[in-house]
Amino acid sequence: MNKLAKESAGFNDGFSKGYNKGYEDGFSRGRNAGAANFTLPFEGTSIIIPTYNQLHYVKECIESIVQHTPEPYELIVIDNASDDGTAAYLKSAGGLRYRINKENLGFAGAVNQGLMLARGTTLLILNNDSVVTPNWLSNLLVCLGSNPQYGIVGPVTNYISGDQLIETSYTNIEDMQRFSRSFNQSDASRWKVTSRLTGFCMLLRREDFRRLGYFDEGFEIGNCEDDDYGLRARLLGLQLVIAKDTFIHHYGSVSMKSLNDRFDQVYEKNLAFYANKWADPHGMLSLAWQRTLNGVTLRTIDSYPTCVIVQGTGSTTYWVENGIRSPIAGAASDVQAVRVSRIDLRNWQLGEAIHVEEVMRRMNNLYGSPSGSSDIEGRLIRLQDGTVYQRKGGRLHRFMNRQAAAAWKLDHYEPLTLTQRDLQGYEEGPPIISPPVMKADNI
Repeated sequence: MNKLAKESAGFNDGFSKGYNKGYEDGFSRGRNAGAANFTLPFEGTSIIIPTYNQLHYVKECIESIVQHTPEPYELIVIDNASDDGTAAYLKSAGGLRYRINKENLGFAGAVNQGLMLARGTTLLILNNDSVVTPNWLSNLLVCLGSNPQYGIVGPVTNYISGDQLIETSYTNIEDMQRFSRSFNQSDASRWKVTSRLTGFCMLLRREDFRRLGYFDEGFEIGNCEDDDYGLRARLLGLQLVIAKDTFIHHYGSVSMKSLNDRFDQVYEKNLAFYANKWADPHGMLSLAWQRTLNGVTLRTIDSYPTCVIVQGTGSTTYWVENGIRSPIAGAASDVQAVRVSRIDLRNWQLGEAIHVEEVMRRMNNLYGSPSGSSDIEGRLIRLQDGTVYQRKGGRLHRFMNRQAAAAWKLDHYEPLTLTQRDLQGYEEGPPIISPPVMKADNI
């Protein structure tokens, strides 16, 4: 190789290495900067629309949002494997973000994906068969922002179950919009605290979502997951509010009706899942523990047990004790972790690593024998009536039911049996509930 060829080869080699190095560094910095900016919320509302087929309704819903929402918002549509052209429409629509699933993940699964993508300081879940109206979002935001105890706010409509239903006389969408213009006048006297909100339209703050976590994907396709979410909000001391000064149109359950003969089967299965999970939720809400926690900001993890092994989206398992999650070092074939969402995981403070042998030792000392002191952190206690508690943070936390204990893999341990008199002087804390089922790998 002559001198010129060598110089050329050296130049090309140096240029290539320099270019590749620069590209890698630039790409890495850009990706990290993008990821950092993505996690920063913007002062607006993330509107999340789960959809399954029903393209006509989706288009009408989106068009109504564009027309009647001057407030800052981002639009996120999650498509549950529609086969009617919805995917092509979303790809060509512009002005929105979307995700197209390869299978139907149900309402809860789609909502969770939308919540994961959302960046707004407020989050709104909206059915795909809704048509919004003038002042709809501004009225809901005023209501939500008026009281820190207001956790989830919803409007009234023409087609729904429960107290959000009102009588209407319009016969077409044009008449509906004329009706709504006079109806949607912000008025605090028309706000009503309720025990139940339906999921066709729900507005909440991002910070309350971080306390609450994701929807429970154990509810298949649709139905009952909104009742579950509302109950969890109430357990945290948040109120559900109907903004009766805000009306939006709802065609009503078009995705569920498309199930035809499967509808009753899905509904019955979800009702059974709800009943098994909650047992007597309203009884739990009326217990004295809520009166002893005035001023305390609760999170869903406060209704989780202590001294358990959990796992998020990755392979790392954690030992949770005293509100701290410690990464478990080492491996053991008999370690069974409970799957929790990454929001719940992050709500526990991160501690130093703990070896698996130490975890096994603690579990054996705590759960291996139904004897010893009732004052030990994590101790399981059973009363003579069969009620089971766990000692956590100086309080006694009652398991909602046996399913809750099973969900945390604590049902096969024998509790320490005591009498009601033995527990006098102990304050009761929030009940222990089952964690939401998380099916997606990235939630």
